[in-house]
Amino acid sequence: MKMELNTLLMRPYNPTIGQAPRDDTLDLYSLIPYPEDYQSRAETRRCFKADESKCEAIWTDVDGQDAVSARVLNSLAELRGYRSLHCPQRNDLRVISVSQANSWRPLSVTCDMFQEIVDAVGASSDLLELPLSFYQKTIAVEEGFTTAPVFRFNVNSIEIIYIIKYAFEKPLEEKGKDNWVLRQTGVYQKYDIATKNSTLVFLNPTPECQFQKRLMHFLQLPDQRASLKRNPLLVHSMLFGSFFHAWRDYLKHLEGRILPIANTTVAAEIEKELRVNHESLTAVRTIENRCLVLQPIFRSLDKTFEVLHQANAALSECGAIQQRELQMMKQLLNNYSGTVNAYGQAAWSLQSRTSRIAAHITDTLSFKDAYIAKRQTEFMLRDSTTVRVITVVTLIYLPATFTATLLGMNSFFEMDDNRQIIVSPQFWIYVVCAVPLTVATLLYWWYFQKAKQRGERSINGAISGAMMV
Repeated sequence: MKMELNTLLMRPYNPTIGQAPRDDTLDLYSLIPYPEDYQSRAETRRCFKADESKCEAIWTDVDGQDAVSARVLNSLAELRGYRSLHCPQRNDLRVISVSQANSWRPLSVTCDMFQEIVDAVGASSDLLELPLSFYQKTIAVEEGFTTAPVFRFNVNSIEIIYIIKYAFEKPLEEKGKDNWVLRQTGVYQKYDIATKNSTLVFLNPTPECQFQKRLMHFLQLPDQRASLKRNPLLVHSMLFGSFFHAWRDYLKHLEGRILPIANTTVAAEIEKELRVNHESLTAVRTIENRCLVLQPIFRSLDKTFEVLHQANAALSECGAIQQRELQMMKQLLNNYSGTVNAYGQAAWSLQSRTSRIAAHITDTLSFKDAYIAKRQTEFMLRDSTTVRVITVVTLIYLPATFTATLLGMNSFFEMDDNRQIIVSPQFWIYVVCAVPLTVATLLYWWYFQKAKQRGERSINGAISGAMMV
C-alpha cells in the first residue's frame, strides 16, 4: 500500500484522472497556486478565441543596442517561431500587446497562445488571473470590480500586475443613448534584476486603444526608449496619462445629465402639472448607479499606486534606478494618488446629490398622488351630496307618483257614468304580485346587512386576538 501511494505521488498531475499535482508545479506563495483551475475558468468565461481565426498579438523588442523590431503574430506556431529567434539579452525591453475585438469580446488569442506568452516572459501564475477580466459578455457586469494589484519581489525579479479601469467617450459615429463607457487595460511587468530586462504584457480593450498607439509611437523615438530603460516604471505614467483626465470629463457628463432634472425639482406646485415624472426618477437612479461603481474603481486605483510605490522602492534597493529617478517617480505617484482621491470625493458628492434628488422626486410624486386622491375624495363627497338631494326629492314626490301610477292602471280602476271610481274585482292580482315582491326585497336587504355586520365583527375579533397575542 505504501509503494502504491508513493507511485501515485510521483506521477505528473492530470486533471482528467484526478492524480495529485507535482510539487514543483505549485507556487503556494501565489494567488493562483493551482494553475490547472485557471483554464476551466477561462473557458467558462470565454476569455479567449476558440480557434486561431483572426488572432493577433503584437510583439515588440528593443534590444541592448537600441534596435527595434516589431511583429504581428497570428498563430501559436508564429509565436513559438518568433520566440525561438528572439532570446532576451541584457538591458532589453520587450512589449507584448493583446487586444479584444471590442471591450465585450474575448481576447484575440487562443488559450494556448496566451499560455505561450506566459511561458515566454517567464511570468508567475498570478498573470493567469489577468485575462479573466477580459471575456465575452452581453450586459455590463463587473463594472465596479477590479482585480487587486499584485506585487512580487525576490532576488531574481520584480513583478507588477494590475488592471486600470477608465472612462472612455465613444467616437461620434459610435455614439448612442449614452456616449460614455467604462473600459479597462490589463498590465503585467517583469523586471529581471540580473539582466536588467523589462518585459511588459498589455491586454487592451480594442485594437485601436489610444495607449497602444502612443506606446508604439513612443518606442520609435530613441530618447523616449532611453527613458523607459532608465526607469522601467515610466510606462505606467504613459498609461495613466492617456486615460486619467477622462474621469473629470465623465463626472462632468454625469452631472450635466442630472442638473436639468435637479433644477425642475427645486420647487414644484402640487396644484399644477409637475415637470418631473417617473421617467425623471428612473434617469436620476441610473446616474446614481453609475456613481456607485466609481468608488471601488478609485479605491483600486489608489491601491495600484501603493503597489507602484513598492516597486519604485524595490528598483532603488536593487540599484536599477538612481535616487533622482526614485524621488521623481515617488512624487508622480503621490500626485496621481491625490488626483484619484479628488475624483473619489467628487464622485461621492455627485452620488449623494443624486440620492437627494431622487428622494425629492419620490416625495413630490407621493404628494401629487395624495393631492389627486384628496381631490377625488372631494368629488365623491360632492357627488354623495347630490345623491342625497335627489333621494330627498324622490321621497317627497314618490307618494304622489305612486298614487298617480296606481290610479292610472285602467285594468283595475274605471269611472262610471256618474264619474265615480269603480275598482275592478281583479285588483287582488296587483296585491298578490306587489306585496310578496316588496317583502322579498326587504328580506334580502335585511339578510345582506346582517351578513355584513357578522363579517365586520369577525374581522374585529381577529384583530383584537392578534393584538392580545
